[in-house]
Amino acid sequence: MQINKLSIVGLMFLSFSATAEVKLTQAELIGTWQIDKESANSDGSNARSSNSTWTIKQDGTIEGFTQESDSHARLDSLKAVLNYSIQDGKLVKQAAPGRSKMETCEAIEKTGNQMVLKCQTVYYFMTKK
Repeated sequence: MQINKLSIVGLMFLSFSATAEVKLTQAELIGTWQIDKESANSDGSNARSSNSTWTIKQDGTIEGFTQESDSHARLDSLKAVLNYSIQDGKLVKQAAPGRSKMETCEAIEKTGNQMVLKCQTVYYFMTKK
């Protein structure tokens, strides 16, 4: 019985540490990030490839640029500037250009120049250029 309890506690600890957030700083975010894929799932399954970059600047803005490869898309490219801040190790950014609504994004994983950023309903799998 004791072994079963220890096993359960151990599994709970491992599952918690696997999804623990990584505290972000502005200094490590500054630069250009390629969005490799977007997924509704933390493991990246059923992901949609992306041709987008976020240039995170010291002045508190993110310049987003997307180049569309779909020949039926309404726009070939889209560029937007969003405001952001770092609060409690999380990225707090405008949800959409021109809107005051903010969304909080947290880093689920960050290793070297790779990062998985979880925003409200999407996980961004990113590589720093």
